[in-house]
Amino acid sequence: MGHVSADWYAIAPPCSQDEFLATVRVYARAVVDAYSLSADVNALSWEVSTRAKRRAGAVRYRDGEPEAVRIAWRLFENEGWGAVAATVRHELIHVHLITEHDDPSHGDAFRDLADRLDTAVHCERFTEPDWWVSCTECSVRLPRYRESRLVREPDAYACGNCGGDFTVRTP
Repeated sequence: MGHVSADWYAIAPPCSQDEFLATVRVYARAVVDAYSLSADVNALSWEVSTRAKRRAGAVRYRDGEPEAVRIAWRLFENEGWGAVAATVRHELIHVHLITEHDDPSHGDAFRDLADRLDTAVHCERFTEPDWWVSCTECSVRLPRYRESRLVREPDAYACGNCGGDFTVRTP
C-alpha cells in the first residue's frame, strides 16, 4: 500500500478526450490498487465535462451505488495533469466512501483519506468567473459564473458580513 506517481501517467494537451479518459482510467486503477480503495474503476462510467467551471470533478451515484465520475476539461486545459490526478484521487475517495459507508460528504473520513492520498478536500478555482460581486465596505468578493439575480440586481442585496452594498464587475 502506498504512493502512486501521478507524473508517470502524465498526459498533456493537445490530446483527444478519449485519450485523456483512457489515461484517467489507468491512473485511477493504479490509485485504487495502491491504496486498497473499494472502487471498481471498470464499472464506473468516466466522463468529461466541457461545461464545468467551478466543479473540477463529480461522482454521480444512485441508491448508494457510484455510477460515473466526471472530470472538468477546463481543469485539464488550465491547470494540467497534476490537478486532474489530484481530482481523480479526490473523486475515488468519494466512490470508496459511498460504496463502503453511503457517505458522499467531505467529513472526517474523507479528510483522513484526502490526507493519505495527498489531495485537497475542496478544489482551487481553475477558471475565472464571469463576474465578481464585491462589497463596497469590506473585503468580501464573490465569484459568479452565472448571471444570477445577485449579478443582475446587486442593489437588492446586502453583504452578509457587514451589511454593505454590492458592486458587480467583469474580470
